[in-house]
Amino acid sequence: MSKADVNETNEKEVPEFEFTEHCAGRYQLELPADMKLIDSGYNDELIMTSVYPPEEQVHDTAYRGEQRVEEWQARIEAERQKEIVETGYVHQDLEGSLKTLVYYADRRKIPGMREDPDEWHKFEAFFLKDFPEIEQSIAIQGQGVHGNISRDESDYKAIYRERLARMQERAAAVEYHPWPHKKAGVCLDENFVMVNTLAPEREGYAVEFYNGKRSRFVLMGGTFHSEPALKEELSRNSGLMAFLASSSMKVAGRKGRLFISDGKYSETEREFRWMATDTKVDSFRRAHLEIDGAIEMKDYPEMAPMSGTDVIVGLLKGVRERPYGFLDAKR
Repeated sequence: MSKADVNETNEKEVPEFEFTEHCAGRYQLELPADMKLIDSGYNDELIMTSVYPPEEQVHDTAYRGEQRVEEWQARIEAERQKEIVETGYVHQDLEGSLKTLVYYADRRKIPGMREDPDEWHKFEAFFLKDFPEIEQSIAIQGQGVHGNISRDESDYKAIYRERLARMQERAAAVEYHPWPHKKAGVCLDENFVMVNTLAPEREGYAVEFYNGKRSRFVLMGGTFHSEPALKEELSRNSGLMAFLASSSMKVAGRKGRLFISDGKYSETEREFRWMATDTKVDSFRRAHLEIDGAIEMKDYPEMAPMSGTDVIVGLLKGVRERPYGFLDAKR
């Protein structure tokens, strides 16, 4: 694909076709109406969570109905029972909109560790943000590193209480705001947003859409704290440049490179990847951004006058910063 191809595509008349607008991370985008969210994940230095569609029952991260809190408790208890060492709940708060369960695991009883006096204290924290008005809840997990406290810390319980308070504050920031909205922070899906008044220290998110056939669209964003880590990520993608033609293309105001290749199993399928080339370390506005996926033209006979390349470029042109999506990002 050449740069001229991109410019030519911009001038072509796009045939009439039904699209749906979505919020995705700090961005919004327009996709064919049959593309649905199948997976959305978020993490920062304090918490992590995932959102799946209602029909997905395997992951148990979104709960619905009158028994949603009890079902969440049962899942946490099942996780606790999997531990191979002695455990016990040290914090249980099921009041209010944010439910909290924390259990302690004595890792010194793991074979090979029982003689190690320096083995960490280990706390596992779980949260449930409940929305009774819609009978839905979102399960959130505390980042495990905050549960590790050295045994030479005499006041380890107070240290963990302070860490837990910060995780609870962040978990409570998951709010219900059906799209469209103008909330700062990161969209988890069409209904739930990680609303930020101040940006976290770091963040990462990925949102995947799929039409149930052969077409998909994935957007991934995340911050980097070090040049070596960023260079490693860029080098992971640099191999594409040796094998595929690419074009410079701006997406949502970001400079980047677009790679398009033939599908593996169909002559009418096109796979693509766009990646930002203006990423900066320790920046939210210039965080690492990748978009990839595939378009099978047989999925969309209404677009027959266009090529797969035309469609891909059109979809990428539809990616924009969300209104107020970067309001909390000061760097």
